[in-house]
Amino acid sequence: MRAAVSRGVGQIVIEELPDPRPRAGEVRVRLVSSGICHTDVSVLAGHLPSPRPIVLGHEGAGIVDEVGPGVDHFAVGDHVICSIITSCHSCFQCQRGEYVLCERAVGFSGTMLDGTTRLESAGEDVHTLFCQGSFAEYAVVPASAAVRIRPDAPLEKLAGLGCAWSTGLGAAIVRAEVRPGSSVVVIGAGGVGLATMMGARAMGATSVIAVDLAEHKLARAEELGLATHTLSVSGEDAVAAIRELTGGRGADYGFDAVGARGTLETALQGIRPGGLAVAIGVMDAAVTATSDLFAFLMQKQLTGTYAGSIIPQRDIPAFVDLYMDGRLPLDSIIDATYALDDVPKALDQLAANEITKGVVLL
Repeated sequence: MRAAVSRGVGQIVIEELPDPRPRAGEVRVRLVSSGICHTDVSVLAGHLPSPRPIVLGHEGAGIVDEVGPGVDHFAVGDHVICSIITSCHSCFQCQRGEYVLCERAVGFSGTMLDGTTRLESAGEDVHTLFCQGSFAEYAVVPASAAVRIRPDAPLEKLAGLGCAWSTGLGAAIVRAEVRPGSSVVVIGAGGVGLATMMGARAMGATSVIAVDLAEHKLARAEELGLATHTLSVSGEDAVAAIRELTGGRGADYGFDAVGARGTLETALQGIRPGGLAVAIGVMDAAVTATSDLFAFLMQKQLTGTYAGSIIPQRDIPAFVDLYMDGRLPLDSIIDATYALDDVPKALDQLAANEITKGVVLL
């Protein structure tokens, strides 16, 4: 099969690899599409450490074409979204239903749940991001990370539910449980940020303030009807502008969909006393955030979310149903499509903020 392989920081090329085979508890997916996420950019740039060589991509959507031993709840021909939540369903956290916090999750390790890989090149192990490596023609994934969806849903338009869109939707709907009539500020108007706004609007938020330094992203948030206000400022200027738009007190909810230096502080300072700030994104593993203690004495709350805190088998099919009903127009966020050969170009364009959400069609 053909796959986009990174053998060094900043390097990625299309290579021919042997087709992978699933082992016990796994399925092989013939990929139809893969979303392009800022996490791919961060791994490629070395900001999020991972082993090399590695096939990037972690928002796969496709059709099951082989089922490994012990898997009885999938069949060849099933349409699936490949989630980044790779839970073992047996550890302490999974037993509590916190699948997103699985203690055995492999994430950036580049391996499957058993610590081995399914790809190789000339006898050398080739790793996969989030047990997927979806910038390829095939992906072997744990059955727990494959989510069956209705067969009439367009796989070429829904790959973003594997990570970015579920992260944004889940942050607003599952983690924060945004209340009707509330005010929301979202730092970052990229794919995750737009999905967060969409989730907040679906929950009944009446004021959504989008903050980003890229004017074209703010314009898109307005065009899509997701943002009621936009701000192209940062830091103290952004906080002052947010307060001015919210009667001087701050928003009810603040979401940091960027994870750069200072962005979480902006979200926390931009909410009212008693408000809730949610950390969603991280651009660099070395980023830290600080806050004055008085903010918490004023009953401000700060939490985080990984992958939107969703339960994939419950929430992703529900998001798909809402999409098919026209209530979550997720594909409106897509503004670029690519062939597999164009993955290096796609990652460069995302890193340069030239696109909001791209999809590789396979």
